[in-house]
Amino acid sequence: MSETLDVALVEDDPAVLDSLALYLGRRGLAITRFESADALVASHGPVPPFDCVVADVRMPGLSGIDLVRLLAASPAAPPVILITGHGDVDMAVAAIKLGAFDFIEKPFDENRLFESIGAAVAHARSRRHDAAELAHLLARFESLSERQHEVLALATAGLSNKEIATRLGISPRTVEIHRAWVMERMGARNLAELVRMEMRLRPDRP
Repeated sequence: MSETLDVALVEDDPAVLDSLALYLGRRGLAITRFESADALVASHGPVPPFDCVVADVRMPGLSGIDLVRLLAASPAAPPVILITGHGDVDMAVAAIKLGAFDFIEKPFDENRLFESIGAAVAHARSRRHDAAELAHLLARFESLSERQHEVLALATAGLSNKEIATRLGISPRTVEIHRAWVMERMGARNLAELVRMEMRLRPDRP
């Protein structure tokens, strides 16, 4: 990894905590240790300022699954990787469904954990980027007038300017003007881009 990632290690077994911190620190990660999920939340709240959280599933107080559930409530929260015992796989699978990025069984390959941390951070950053991009796209979409929304919907459905004019009871020239405004406000360079934009905004539209 070319940058230093900040990782929170949450583990109630001091020996495991020390071992993981030593290994991951040697791999270039900045490690902050917590002996419980409660300690992490008490120190940093429901959106800890870390790139990734690695936590044991079974701990006194808040469990690893409780932590996943708490952090999953905020899109800005870091991804969580769970460390599980052999008998906790069902619990870990449930955590994945709640939003955990990965789970690794004990005894585990430390290199796999290191690689999973990198993958989790990359995935989380990609999702945040996509969410921000979609928010900007939605803002541009909502800036259109009612008539421009109608023109956009018909244009991306494949209708020509003449067909749109007939459908809306306006002149083809007026359609051209509205269509030009739609393209400019949406930031689309061509119809193909406009179609892809509307597909992102209306994924359920046939």
